[in-house]
Amino acid sequence: MQKKAVAFTGHRPESLPFGRDMHSGRYDDFELILWKEIGRCIDEGYDTFYCGGARGADIVCGEIIIAEKMTKSPHIQLVCAIPYKEQADRWGWMWRTRYFDLLRAADKIKQLCDGYQRGCFHIRNRYMVDNCDLLIAIYNGEEKGGTAYTVNYARQQGKEILIIDPNTLEKIHIPARE
Repeated sequence: MQKKAVAFTGHRPESLPFGRDMHSGRYDDFELILWKEIGRCIDEGYDTFYCGGARGADIVCGEIIIAEKMTKSPHIQLVCAIPYKEQADRWGWMWRTRYFDLLRAADKIKQLCDGYQRGCFHIRNRYMVDNCDLLIAIYNGEEKGGTAYTVNYARQQGKEILIIDPNTLEKIHIPARE
């Protein structure tokens, strides 16, 4: 059976409506939608999941994949595509801890650049899009930033895209272009 892959892109905590408050009802609603969509993907035969490991939506999605793998879907794989080894060096302790826990639990770590260089985050994002069949984007519609770049690149590549607006929790499905 051919592998089917999902990649995640999304905003940092500062651009999410609940910010860093992981104990709010808004966060719970957001996480529930992610659990449902990831479960649907697994049920539809997606078995490889790409996570960029950035603070915020990336790490949350990666943690859900690990939980799914540990509880009911041991066949799925998490690939952490990181732009460079020192990505988390300047983060606070909470996000660093979550990041390194995620890397330890991943099935594969793909480091895209030897060190920080201009454009390394775009290199990471293109790698994930190029290797996925579906992009799940936690995206509020802003025209600038890495999430916007990744969604636009996936559109250019004709990829299937599921956008989840973190502010409204509305979903927009963009079918793959043949």
